[in-house]
Amino acid sequence: MKKWKAMLKDGTFVEEDIQNQNWTQMKDKVVSLELNNDGQIIKLPSNMPEYIQGKTASGDIISGKCSLESRYIGWKNGSNIVKIRVDEKTNNIKIEVE
Repeated sequence: MKKWKAMLKDGTFVEEDIQNQNWTQMKDKVVSLELNNDGQIIKLPSNMPEYIQGKTASGDIISGKCSLESRYIGWKNGSNIVKIRVDEKTNNIKIEVE
């Protein structure tokens, strides 16, 4: 299973698959972030200025079916955004800098 896990400033852990976890409400409290890629743990450095996470998907307009393409974790540092992206189908990992 692929999911992110974060440690908050108060020492508690939150995970993507736990109900009622809203990234927007807790993102400013995150001090550590990792992505579990089917047992392979990708852990970011602690105490980065701002952490990010997200997913990309595609959809068929006619059928209404959506497919998750990739997910990423990363951080913002000044004008740079660093993302560690995992392809959902191949498990290939890419590092992107914007």
